[in-house]
Amino acid sequence: MARIHVVTDSGSDLPQEVRDQLGIHVVPLSIQFGDDIYRDGVDLSVSDFYARLEGDIMPSTCQPSPADFEQKYLEVAEPGDTVISVHMSSRLSGTYQSAVIASNMVAEEGIKVVTVDTKSASIGIGLVAVVAAQGVRAGLSLEEILERVNYAVSEMHVFFVVDTLEYLRRNGRIGNAQALLGTLLNIKPILTLQDGVVSPLEKARGKGKALKRIHELVGQVRAKYPNKDLAVGLTHAMAPAEAQSLAEAFERDLELKDSVITGLIGPTIGVHVGKGTLAVLLHPKY
Repeated sequence: MARIHVVTDSGSDLPQEVRDQLGIHVVPLSIQFGDDIYRDGVDLSVSDFYARLEGDIMPSTCQPSPADFEQKYLEVAEPGDTVISVHMSSRLSGTYQSAVIASNMVAEEGIKVVTVDTKSASIGIGLVAVVAAQGVRAGLSLEEILERVNYAVSEMHVFFVVDTLEYLRRNGRIGNAQALLGTLLNIKPILTLQDGVVSPLEKARGKGKALKRIHELVGQVRAKYPNKDLAVGLTHAMAPAEAQSLAEAFERDLELKDSVITGLIGPTIGVHVGKGTLAVLLHPKY
């Protein structure tokens, strides 16, 4: 009997237990420090990555090749099966395009691949993959699953705050003058993703005020969908106490049926945001 499988990339920041429970497969991006190249989650742990990030060498990411995706598709699927491949915003990485190329490569093997551009990053990708995997477990048809997936993509809300503007500056997201001014004034920008691109949303003086404002913004999302349950994901870059406090506040105030999915921002995303970042991504359930 033909089956449906779910594949995502390491930028999804899904906790291992969630991936194992739902049978979600991951293709890693690579992280390069000088001449050293590591596969995210395979050769490089999150703690080791952030320890190295404090050194003098600025790392970069390398997207998976089409061959990497082809290998994963052939590993998890058989002829007649379908793979739903859920990935980072195509405007942030070439990962999605590699998956598209690989989908044509395995079509000759009788494997159908449906690629999904989440227009998101971090746990936003993960939440969409979870929707797909839950649909598979519920026995929904491919069309029914994709309807729920597309709804989650279109209704995703993204709020995140960085501890330092330095990594955004290095990656060309903000200018040198803006980064210097923000550092001097202790400005913590609240950022979002608009059509798959990082965009400034608001500014707060100090991280505490920024997190309080994110809590308020999430409350506004709750009010926007009064009759729907919310799926909420929270990731952090080595800021467990702040993340736990925020997650507990959400579970207390948002009347969620399921717990907040909380995980670490891994190397794929951490390269671009740095240590201390907190991100909240959420969408109404279908």
